[in-house]
Amino acid sequence: MNKRTVQFLFIILLLSACAGIDTPDEGPNQVATETPAESPLLLPADRVLIHSASYTIIVKNPTRALSELQRAVEAAGGFVDSASSWAGQGSGSSASLSANVPPASLPALSEAVDKIADEIQSQSVYVQNVTADILRLQRRHKELSRANDEILLFLVSKQNRTKLSTYRILQELLDTELRSVENQLESFAQQSKFAAFDVTINQPASQIKPIE
Repeated sequence: MNKRTVQFLFIILLLSACAGIDTPDEGPNQVATETPAESPLLLPADRVLIHSASYTIIVKNPTRALSELQRAVEAAGGFVDSASSWAGQGSGSSASLSANVPPASLPALSEAVDKIADEIQSQSVYVQNVTADILRLQRRHKELSRANDEILLFLVSKQNRTKLSTYRILQELLDTELRSVENQLESFAQQSKFAAFDVTINQPASQIKPIE
């Protein structure tokens, strides 16, 4: 049983324990709370896709190929997360590039890889539809927000203080899960804006000098 499942079961048990507390009648001293406006993340989602592309290529000069690919990424409106090159006796030289680029630029970058490479050892283009995952998280966020509002209404009331500590624990658990859901939604939003573009660059075996 994972941590999230344990937390969810704990929340259910706490709600059951608190079910016997009557909701106080609204009076002149009761503090009214307004339901906050929904985050832009919770607007109805269109079809959301996550793109990625990875290549392993052979070139005579990996360092020069790496520089050319960096320029191609920048020209496409992307940014390089990491780029490195190395060489070792008996192993030749190699390089690697990891970047985030606009999804629409992947075909052009694929052409750039084709021009730079002497040989393409492997290539993989991946598209994942995460619309259902986002809608599920949005529904969960709405449920948690509603529950959190009800707990806040209870906490600001001057009545029924017999189980305040239980309600505060429950609110902390709800806040933790709310942040987790929001982080997942934000991660999906960022991944849908930029595609992952990764290239591994190796030297031909014929150019690798044996160790003497």
